[in-house]
Amino acid sequence: MYNLKQLTLSCFLTFSVIILYAQNADEKKPVPGLSDSKLTEFSPTISADGKTIVFESSIDEETGWQLFQSQLENGVWLKPVPLEAINKKCQFIAGPSLSFDGNQLYYTAFIEGTSKSEDIYYSDRTGENTWSEPISIGSPINTDESYEGFPSISPDGKSLYFIRMNAEHNTDKKSKETCFVIYVSKKTPEGKWGEPVALPSPINTGCERDPKIMADNRTLIFSSIREGGLGKYDMYQTTLQNDGTWSVPVSLDFINSKDNDQSPCISASGDRMFYYTKNDIYSVPIPAKYQQMVNAVISGRVLEEKTLKNVPAKIFVINLNTRESFEAVNNEADGEYSVVLGVGSKYTVVFDNENLFPDTLKIDLENQKTYLLQRKNILLKSSCSPQITLIDKDLKIKINAWLTVQQGSTYLINDSARVLAMPIHTQFNAPLDYKISVTKEKYTPYETTWSFKEKKKIDNKNIIVPIEHVKAEFVANVISWATKKKMTVKVYANDKTIDETIIAQAGEKMLLRKGDRYQIITGSEEGYFFATQEIVAGETAGVDLFLVRIEVGGKLSLNNITFEKGSAILKSSSLFELDRIVELMKANPKLAIEVSAHTDDSGDDNFNLKLSDKRAQSAYQYLLSKGVQKERLQPKGYGESKPLVANDTDENRALNRRVELLVLSI
Repeated sequence: MYNLKQLTLSCFLTFSVIILYAQNADEKKPVPGLSDSKLTEFSPTISADGKTIVFESSIDEETGWQLFQSQLENGVWLKPVPLEAINKKCQFIAGPSLSFDGNQLYYTAFIEGTSKSEDIYYSDRTGENTWSEPISIGSPINTDESYEGFPSISPDGKSLYFIRMNAEHNTDKKSKETCFVIYVSKKTPEGKWGEPVALPSPINTGCERDPKIMADNRTLIFSSIREGGLGKYDMYQTTLQNDGTWSVPVSLDFINSKDNDQSPCISASGDRMFYYTKNDIYSVPIPAKYQQMVNAVISGRVLEEKTLKNVPAKIFVINLNTRESFEAVNNEADGEYSVVLGVGSKYTVVFDNENLFPDTLKIDLENQKTYLLQRKNILLKSSCSPQITLIDKDLKIKINAWLTVQQGSTYLINDSARVLAMPIHTQFNAPLDYKISVTKEKYTPYETTWSFKEKKKIDNKNIIVPIEHVKAEFVANVISWATKKKMTVKVYANDKTIDETIIAQAGEKMLLRKGDRYQIITGSEEGYFFATQEIVAGETAGVDLFLVRIEVGGKLSLNNITFEKGSAILKSSSLFELDRIVELMKANPKLAIEVSAHTDDSGDDNFNLKLSDKRAQSAYQYLLSKGVQKERLQPKGYGESKPLVANDTDENRALNRRVELLVLSI
């Protein structure tokens, strides 16, 4: 086991926007309140908000090295407090390093009966100035035979930098300082630490120590004894490039001296460094050319919305520009969280507790140019109020139905849901699941479970329930009247109830909405009229439609060309059959027809004649608008002069109110 004075120490990078004490900006001075001229202080590490520092100090030979914590109040560091839960367990301790969220403290320790050599341990923050007992970080980082120490955790928690003894070159001959090699271990997708790898040259040259990864997750500062240095450990800075390589280390000349200069700590603001030299903790402003990338620190507490009690949460951070992500957790003791974000990007930060609905922060730092420290408390909800809408699965329209929503045996809703009242509002409580059921005549019963675990992370928790109309199979065969042979043409099934059209080939199976009335009509074939018939889906499995050849003088009755009462205004339901006439004219380019309109005998004869003429004109104008040439059409109204049947019943009068096609030439 190595003496801590011989090994020196580490620090963790962190964050701060506050000038922590008044001093000449160009001077390097011990930090008042932390440095004691009668003692030795090592390895300062500062919290994200710049208000907490942890360091190690040797009170006396008997007590040995211990960790201490100090808080900043009104610009003054308070009397350091020993971290008893950690200190009393460790026979040797060194190199404290705070995680970037301030909720974990990493350090080097030797514990009798547990350690076989100096290893890396960590403690969780349990309250203000209090920490859990040491927890070994375990293999493959810790080994029985080697020294592992001075850890530095990356801001995303995915990389751990640390040192091991340089077995081939354990001491610098000139300075007599112990030499180390810098390693990094990365977390696997399963959250386990991977096999450590030595950082490449020119970082490792034979005698390095105390690596510190900065808040930007790219700037690495470490101490080294190398050619061009001042004799002992000097500090150098390197940057991770986009291709994964490290830049050539640059000497930090504004710090380096003939003494050992080690264990740097830099706030996320990047403008001031704390470090160890001359047995004390010093601070110095950082020249602009050495400053890291600009960062933002977002911190606060995660609370339950109603009680305002702190709750544990997993934190998921996604850089929307690069798609890079990392995870973190808040502190269970007081709910505190802190995340470090690089400026220049947009971020989504999700806070999730397994028994509550999550909350999401949208953070836009694309135009941020300077350091930002922002405090934002997160309120996780214990309930949500989704809106429920019932729709026809095929038509995507709202429909009335019987809706049931229940949790266990308790009904939240058990009533008819009306279109005019939609959406229906309800409240779901976490972490419960709910059953949703919908029934409606002629529709397939619908049932689903609204799962808290599945639905809680969905931003829009509104519920759209699609229910499906019961279907009936139907087949339309198309046959030539003259040859009695089947023909292959298109068949249209127009649902007159909802104005929906299904298209198939003759002889193909169609699925129609059971109970709805359909107009079945063929497509047009050259030389043939189209054929049409009305059916109720489910009452018949199929029909045979016969196509009749077009001949001069031939007539085709149109069954669904209708008008507003006493008017020549076409009803919208007429357009489907009028479009079939357009198709007929395109299939038979030399066909010329008369569009004949007829009325029943109700009312004045002269009025009926004029009305029929206007109705013929309406159909005529629609066909012209669809591209049929004017010379191929002739509108004519006949009034009540040509009834099909006697005008003696309402049913017969309806038959006499009609539009027909009369073939003029072909």
